[in-house]
Amino acid sequence: MTHPDDDTLAALALGETASSGVAEHVRGCPSCSDALASVRDTITTLRTPEPELVTPPSSVWDAVTAEIDRDPALGSAPDLPSDATPQPAATPRLSAVPQPAASAASTASGPSTGDHLADQRAVGGRRRRFSLAWVAGAAAAGLVVGVVGARVLGDDQGPAAVTVATTSLDTLDTQQVRGSADVVRHDGRLDLTVSTQPINPDGGYLEVWLINKDLKRMVSVGVLEPGEEGQSFAIPQELLDQGYVIVDISREGFDDAPQHSGDSVVRGTLAT
Repeated sequence: MTHPDDDTLAALALGETASSGVAEHVRGCPSCSDALASVRDTITTLRTPEPELVTPPSSVWDAVTAEIDRDPALGSAPDLPSDATPQPAATPRLSAVPQPAASAASTASGPSTGDHLADQRAVGGRRRRFSLAWVAGAAAAGLVVGVVGARVLGDDQGPAAVTVATTSLDTLDTQQVRGSADVVRHDGRLDLTVSTQPINPDGGYLEVWLINKDLKRMVSVGVLEPGEEGQSFAIPQELLDQGYVIVDISREGFDDAPQHSGDSVVRGTLAT
């Protein structure tokens, strides 16, 4: 039976079921068994959240380039700068590292048919191991880049949020502090964040307003959800620039009237 191709070995490594003939061949073929074990090791490493990657010695890269130089069918070895240290992918301990090909002794009559087939199988096995090891190394290199990139991105969260204005929210009759409001700028966005103690909407709902300091104009910012801590509303900078700096929370009824009900519960003036 011929050696299974790389796709079949990869499917076996991923847990797919192969025909009985293929499975029996892989169990009895050292070359295929080694290649399958290498791919399984790589898959296990790639599925590990924080894999412990082992950097191979420089002899691994030397063996790879030697194999490429020796076999024209595999192409030419890549040229590296003279001052560069070859850095192969940090891969698991692969047992299928390409090994130097054994030179065949030449005779006057040339190799026999049996020797020729044996050499072909050996070369095929080496090429398979080379291909799978190379793919596994490339996959592991991609994992390293992904992990490092994720760590870099995770560490770089951009500019921190900045509070540009704040106020306490007090009851209008007793001047008791019932909450707070902050204007926070983060990543080019401006939010009004409102936090209050529980407020009874008395059968209606609570609405957040920004009132102009002339006490003649106001705009609705949004509905305050009961029980939600630190609710935020996006607001434009122009509102603050035009003097809408008084934060007001009112009780509103379900009466389809868009204007302020006149029943303000708490209020505060933003101080920058």
